[in-house]
Amino acid sequence: MKPTILLLHGALNTSDQFSLLIEKLERFFDVYTFDFSGHSQELYEDVLDMSVLVRDIAIYMDRMDSETCHIFGYSMGGYAAVSYAKSQPKKLGNIITLGTKWDWNPTSSAKEVAMLDPKIMAEKVPSYVVKLQAMFGEKNWMDVVRITAVLMHDLGHGGGLLEDDLRKIETDVLILRGSEDKMVTAESSMEVGGWLKNGTYEEIDGAPHPLEKVDMDVLVGEIVGFCGLI
Repeated sequence: MKPTILLLHGALNTSDQFSLLIEKLERFFDVYTFDFSGHSQELYEDVLDMSVLVRDIAIYMDRMDSETCHIFGYSMGGYAAVSYAKSQPKKLGNIITLGTKWDWNPTSSAKEVAMLDPKIMAEKVPSYVVKLQAMFGEKNWMDVVRITAVLMHDLGHGGGLLEDDLRKIETDVLILRGSEDKMVTAESSMEVGGWLKNGTYEEIDGAPHPLEKVDMDVLVGEIVGFCGLI
């Protein structure tokens, strides 16, 4: 029987971003994924914060038949996975994160939120807006952007993980960062890896932030190796 792994997508995206990764991981794992709250073409009227994403993970994991489930989280998905690990859930195996931003504070939060203005995005990055419209609908994409901005604001104002939280987590966590990632700093990633009781930090040489530009074979090797399959 193959081990189980759950893939958690990044902000302003859906589980569809894992199509190639799923194809490559299925040789080693029974692979599962889902879309976080607020990340669909349906209107989301509640507040989106990290506690909502953690609740999404908990609900999904509770429904799974597997006794143990590893998690791979990309970007926001990685932060949600480690946040979920705070409660030391029984089914949780190892966690692998890639491209996750850890240094949330009022200044860094404001910088991220400033880039999440639908009108400015439509003017400056129209090709990206077209992608968002395809994922979330021509009207709903703006609401997805707005609730994501609320999430990032909350992370910078007390809604994120503290050093003390991270030091209490016992789960084995591999923090991956692409060496060419301009959104995530090596310093904060290494720091978090050091705070975690069983944390490991590694870089994927030459990889930028966007998942679609990461060498999938290298990433699969990192995931499979950390889960003890090779």
